[in-house]
This record gives sequence, structure tokens and C-alpha cells, in this order.
Amino acid sequence: MALRVDKFFNITGSTVIDDYDRNVGVIVSFISSVDGEIKAIEVKIADRGVERIPGERVKLIEGKLIVTPEWKYEALKVIDALERAYKRRKALESIITQSDIPSEIVESMRRNLSEEIKKLKLRAEEAKKRVKARISEIENEMLHVASAIANLQMLYFSGEISDKSYTSGMNHLRKLKDSLAKEKQEAKHILDKLEKTFEAASGLAEKAKEEKTAPPQPKKPLEVKPPAAPPEAPKASDGEEIIVKIAD
Repeated sequence: MALRVDKFFNITGSTVIDDYDRNVGVIVSFISSVDGEIKAIEVKIADRGVERIPGERVKLIEGKLIVTPEWKYEALKVIDALERAYKRRKALESIITQSDIPSEIVESMRRNLSEEIKKLKLRAEEAKKRVKARISEIENEMLHVASAIANLQMLYFSGEISDKSYTSGMNHLRKLKDSLAKEKQEAKHILDKLEKTFEAASGLAEKAKEEKTAPPQPKKPLEVKPPAAPPEAPKASDGEEIIVKIAD
């Protein structure tokens, strides 16, 4: 459900976080339509500039503005479309069995759905690439965090930083480590669901089911050989008399 402008009366200046409780920045402005729908928010990113985030990626939960990462938002949109396509494909299979529906209507619906699935296939491939790329980025970030933790521990145990500095730095690093681990786990789950949903919507699962339940092929009829011809009567050679005995 789209956010409404009345919810943003006192929101400017608030901190914006993402789905993994990481600080994104501070909301400095927003864009809304004349009917009061929030179209986008303007977020200041760590004093480096302002980023415009589409309203459909923004949630307001218990007074907190939460932004869904772009890779996740796009992947979930594709999954939702694929699930709808799968349900429609199943519905078409049921319609085909109804003799009162003209076949040309069903075929037209089938063709239209096939075209939509082709387009979804391209979107799904692109979404999978983005999710895989994000997983790779997370793994690199986790290595950097591990390196930073090791370096901080070395500085602390060598007496080069205070207890307060060590505790503060370690708390930030551990929070970041946990957030990255959570995002990586969810990314893998979404990638798996994306692949399975696409397979179902593409009809691969239906095809396998049809092949499994297909009626057995009829057996070849047995070959019937004609009866053997009766043995020929012996022929007499030149000068030889054949005697035929007649039983009484």
C-alpha cells in the first residue's frame, strides 16, 4: 500500500534505515502527487549528496522509515509476477477441459500468457544476475569487516587504543557483520525461490508431470506366421514306380 502525505507531517529530519537495520541516511524532503501519494523520498547520504528513492521501496513502521534494497525489491516483484503467471497457467489447463469454451478463445489466452512469460523470463534472468552480484558484494564486504576486526584487536591487545575505543569500534563492526550475514542469507533464499518459481511458471514442472502420467504406449501386435506348407508328394525318378497303398 502506498504511503500517504499525512503520515509525513513530522518526518523530515528522521533517520532512514534499510531492511537490515543499517543507517541509510536522513530524509530531507519528499515528492508527492496531488492525491497525497508519496512518490519518492529525498535522503541525504552521509553528507555526500542526496539520493532519490522511489516511494514503493519505502515503508513506515512504528515511526521508522525503512527502505528496501533495490535488488530485493526488483526480485520480489518478479517472483510475484511469476507466481501469478503460474496460477493463470493452471487455470488455463482447467478451462481447456471445458467443452463449452471455444478453442480459439483458449488458444488466444494461451498465446498471450506465453508472451508474458517470455518477457518475465528476461526480467527473471536480470533479477538473478543482480541478486548474485549482491551476494558477491556481501562476501567481499564481510572479508573487509573480518579484516577490520582483526586489525582492531591487534591495536587493542598491543595497548595502542583505549578500552572505550575498542568497545565502540567492535560494537559497530559486529553490528555490520550481523547485518551482512542476515542480508546474505535472505539473498540466497530469494534467489532459490526466484529460480523455482520461474521453473513452475515456464511449464517445466507441468511438462514433467504430464510425461510422468502419460498413458503407456500400446504394445505391438504379435506377428502371426502363416502355417507351413504341407510336404510335397515324393516324385518318381526315371524308371521308378511309385506304389500308393489304400487302407481298407
